[in-house]
Amino acid sequence: TELTGNITNFQTMENQLRGPAFDSEKNCISALLKDVSCELEHMKKPQSNDCHASSLHHLPSTCFEIIKSLPGNQSCIDCKAKSPDWATISYGALLCMNCAARHRSLGVNYSKVRSLTMDHWSAQQVLIMLEGGNQQLRRFFERHELLETNSNRYFTKAARFYRSGMHQHVAKLAKRPYEGREASRRGYSCSEHRQQQQKRQVSNVCCT
Repeated sequence: TELTGNITNFQTMENQLRGPAFDSEKNCISALLKDVSCELEHMKKPQSNDCHASSLHHLPSTCFEIIKSLPGNQSCIDCKAKSPDWATISYGALLCMNCAARHRSLGVNYSKVRSLTMDHWSAQQVLIMLEGGNQQLRRFFERHELLETNSNRYFTKAARFYRSGMHQHVAKLAKRPYEGREASRRGYSCSEHRQQQQKRQVSNVCCT
């Protein structure tokens, strides 16, 4: 789909690094992913004896660092102010304080806002941030000609498609331990490959 094709791989170090530092960086990434997975699994555990009770936590430290370091997350998705500390969990993007206030006024059907440092989070909300990113959302908006100057872009069908696709994607990931963005995309690639094979087989049968 357009959404999954737009999503960048989680830390594409393997494609960028060359030389003796490669193995060291790769081991570092593996360690970070392990820490993130442990943090998320801890968040999924109920905090009470009620197995249906929601489990909310402050944003774990490793998840926080990775979210802040994702491409484009060094500036607000709307006004490009530096070092944003707020998030729209509807899109997995970071916002400055002023734009976060504006997003609150949009209504929760269009944008739900959280503070990276002050609010409590669910594991699924953190997953949205790990799988999202400002660069990813910005490129999506650019393809649909929805630039920062368009104050209504979050009310469009394209924005609704992005919200829905992101939540469906994360709902699947939440059912198993997190392995990173690259691993989460491999499942889609394999699925699309199987679908293409099935279409070819059907086409071959119809043509014989």
